[in-house]
Amino acid sequence: MADEDGAGRDDEAPDTEPQTEIRMELRDSLPGGRAVIGVEQEGEFVWLASKKHVTEQARDEFLDQFQRIVREGWWVQNWSGR
Repeated sequence: MADEDGAGRDDEAPDTEPQTEIRMELRDSLPGGRAVIGVEQEGEFVWLASKKHVTEQARDEFLDQFQRIVREGWWVQNWSGR
């Protein structure tokens, strides 16, 4: 019986996997002197970040944290409106 219960959960897991891709691109500058700007489109969220304000190490750590948030289901996008 334990195997049956485990199999059922495994079958459900892919349906609950977050489908959001998060990236960060470092730019020389951003409008209005901003440090970061979020740009959203279906299936993807891109953070544009100023090289003046955000280091590559900060970008890498930021992405690690955001990917964990998405992976654990704390961030979910609903582009389709369903």
